[in-house]
Amino acid sequence: MISTVYSGNAIKYAITKLSPDVLILVVEKDLGKIKDDENIEKKKKAISEIKSFFKNTLEIQFLETKSLYDIYEITKEVIGKIDELNENDEIIMHISEGRKPLSFGLTFAAYLRKKRVKAIYYIIAEKNELLKFPMFTFPIGETQRELLKIIFKEPENIESLIKRTEKSRSVVYQYIKELEENGFIERFNGDIKITELGRIMIL
Repeated sequence: MISTVYSGNAIKYAITKLSPDVLILVVEKDLGKIKDDENIEKKKKAISEIKSFFKNTLEIQFLETKSLYDIYEITKEVIGKIDELNENDEIIMHISEGRKPLSFGLTFAAYLRKKRVKAIYYIIAEKNELLKFPMFTFPIGETQRELLKIIFKEPENIESLIKRTEKSRSVVYQYIKELEENGFIERFNGDIKITELGRIMIL
């Protein structure tokens, strides 16, 4: 189970209900070195309690992220971890605790590795119940992904994309229209630039 963490209460419930063998907590880089921060101390205490409570039944690992607010970097780091795990491992995500961008990063990672991730769970605190999120596929094909990779390297215009992809003008225009409608690219004064969501799509 890959999980966000803050108070530890939802995690304890999720572990009890979902019975993972391994818990991977996504935390900020150098968490142990951060001092004099009330939220950090609460998180450290929660982690300590989880370790103590499940010490004989659960392996606990940590995935450090550079920022709790950079959704692209969080998604990239979690995807990297998923790709490292054995292909036979059953992966679930738990996103109840911590900062919202962190939860979004785990969710995007799950969607982009849908074949590897079984489910995404959130704990409804008021009812102490598991809420299973729907898994869906992003509307993007291989050619559109290739276009995004080109645009990711540097802003492009329609003409340069036609030359680089060797696709017809009508095909490139249609793909660019769809990418823009889905929020993966933006156009400024003729230049086409990739958005944060577009960057995530090519991970």
